[in-house]
Amino acid sequence: MLCGYRTVSAPRSVEHAWLLRAMLRQRDQDIHLGGWANPHADPERQVDYLSAPSFHAEFFLTQIVSHHQIDAAARFIETADRRGLTLPGLFGVFFYRSANPRTFDALRSFMPVPIEGLTREFAEGATPEEICARTIRALMRAGARHFYISNLPPSRAQTVLGTILEKARALDPARP
Repeated sequence: MLCGYRTVSAPRSVEHAWLLRAMLRQRDQDIHLGGWANPHADPERQVDYLSAPSFHAEFFLTQIVSHHQIDAAARFIETADRRGLTLPGLFGVFFYRSANPRTFDALRSFMPVPIEGLTREFAEGATPEEICARTIRALMRAGARHFYISNLPPSRAQTVLGTILEKARALDPARP
């Protein structure tokens, strides 16, 4: 098992993900590998990790970001741009289906959850698709270009994704 959570699941197979990527790279030079970055952490250090020769990856994914936490993501993107990081990144967006406090409590052990902001938006009548689209738009304004969305409902993923993308486009002030 290899993950960032030392208290979850089985013991790690290697201490750091870059070690596993190095092992995989030795076995297969053509494999495409990705790594993780945390836009909530110190951006200089995160870019150090991503730009290190030992990173052994062709792209990175970030932990989940919300439009309620966009300042941290914007600092990370600005730092990566300023330092000339060319590694493509995919920014994580979570599809919050409701403002259920039990769900928020469970998620908080894995990622920062902007409980107050999300609760307020749901109370004001925002749909899950609108909230997700707001995060995508905020990340795009900050300079992100690629995303992945976690927690889409499996039986309706394609339809929900289409709605989110349409709402994200509708939020674009430059759209005709």
